[in-house]
Amino acid sequence: MQNKFVSFLIFVAFLLSSCSKMYDNIQQYADEQVYPAKYDTIVGYIGYERVEIELMKAGRIPSHEIKLGKAKKTIVEYDDQKIIIDSLVSWVNVTGLTQPKLYRFNVYTIDEHDNKSVPQEIALIPYTETDFQSLAISSPKIMASPTAAVIEWPNGLSSTLLDYQGLSYEYTDKDNEVRKGIREENPRFVIANLSPSQEVTVNVTYKVIPKINNNPIIDTLDLMIPISLTMPTETTPFSPAERTILETNGVTEFTTAGVSGFTKLTYPVHANSLQDIFYFSNLKELDLTGGTMFTLPTLTYDRNGAQSTVGGGSYDTYLAKVNDITSSDMQALKDLLELGLLEKVKYVPHSMGLDELLAPYVSTGIVELVDTPDDVLIDPVRFSVNGVVQDNAWKTNITYPATDAPNAAGLNNIIKAVLAAKNATLVIALPKEYRFNVKEYNYLKFKVYAPAKSTFASPYEPYQRLWPRIMNYMWSFSGNSNFGQEYWDYSADNFKIADADLQKWTDVTIDLSPALEKHNRVFLLNIGGEPSLTFDAGSNITYYFSDFRFSKH
Repeated sequence: MQNKFVSFLIFVAFLLSSCSKMYDNIQQYADEQVYPAKYDTIVGYIGYERVEIELMKAGRIPSHEIKLGKAKKTIVEYDDQKIIIDSLVSWVNVTGLTQPKLYRFNVYTIDEHDNKSVPQEIALIPYTETDFQSLAISSPKIMASPTAAVIEWPNGLSSTLLDYQGLSYEYTDKDNEVRKGIREENPRFVIANLSPSQEVTVNVTYKVIPKINNNPIIDTLDLMIPISLTMPTETTPFSPAERTILETNGVTEFTTAGVSGFTKLTYPVHANSLQDIFYFSNLKELDLTGGTMFTLPTLTYDRNGAQSTVGGGSYDTYLAKVNDITSSDMQALKDLLELGLLEKVKYVPHSMGLDELLAPYVSTGIVELVDTPDDVLIDPVRFSVNGVVQDNAWKTNITYPATDAPNAAGLNNIIKAVLAAKNATLVIALPKEYRFNVKEYNYLKFKVYAPAKSTFASPYEPYQRLWPRIMNYMWSFSGNSNFGQEYWDYSADNFKIADADLQKWTDVTIDLSPALEKHNRVFLLNIGGEPSLTFDAGSNITYYFSDFRFSKH
């Protein structure tokens, strides 16, 4: 019994000794600091003499929605500055950063006992007045007459240094009246009521967002840079954008005085710029159809021993300028219309891309839209190309006008086409300054007379069909288009000629709507769809075509 009591005392002593050592392990942590919760991110944005710092991945949320354990306040430290915010915030705006240097920001939280969280750190260089003073604006293009001037930036004002947001301008005219204006997206403006030889200062204030390393800052700034110019005299020469067109109109002296006697000008549809009309102070009428003064340009194909020239002659309403006149090149027309100086403008719908600009002036009678017929015949002499210039396999023996066509009464422009190679193709092409006016004429139509069924005996069955293809240029003539290739076609099987329609004139209609936003100017009509067979040129497959035309319906 005594031995059991002694064993019990030894066991108790061991337990007391073990507990003592356990509390010794806890003791080493007794004085360790307890950190409040920290912000979960830090992202900086540069502004003008300030920065904005994001602190939460959840974005910018109200303080009352932020829960970071026992954290109560936000502290921002940089240089010798300390900003104390009496709440938790998802972002901070630090202002007064006037030095063009690197600032290191430490952001942390504290609890009610001023215990600090682990800080988030970021280094940023703000955009300062020093940067702003070195900011440059590109010089404007100035087109001046003795009494007015156009100030514009054809390529825009945005650059690698800044994003343009708008401008305001102010100047004093010859009557000592202060004139002001505001421009937003388009920085172009006109100053007027000035005197010849007058020195003018236009105070221009640009609204810009500067960029650092091609990245915009978060602030929009006002940058004032004056533009000074001296108005020309009436004998000061101007440089015309369309010298040949003006010379065709009879202009010989390119000064304001030299053109003062002109009250009417005529421009061809393929004109690239209307800016020169700005110098014609007495201009009242503008004819944009070419009238009888201009003919179409020509284009010659010369390849594979064959040669064809398209174009020349008078304008037809199924022709549109290959690319619309740019907004900067039509601005002078816009100015004269808005100022009420033009009394008549003659225009073919959808021919030059001026329809939206001219629309408000149609009802007033200032703009006369040319009546376009529902159907316009295509002149085979002016617009047909020998397909051999592209490929010898396109060879077709053409007779025009065809005098032996069957049942030809009432038909126009009859073409006889005898297949002379496997891929015989008829080609219609416009001069490269033009495209099909598909906005006005949605369809290409023609009549076809196909030979007897026996002509299509094996292996020539595929030639009982037509394959229409539309494009910007034939593949060997890529230089004929500045807009690349915008090719499209229909399946030849869509244009099979039914047995019941053989040996009689049949109407064919091709929907051109896929060409609406393209620069298509070449039409190919392949007979047979380029089948895989051995073609005997003596097979005498003869087609007749007539009335190739553009149609609205």
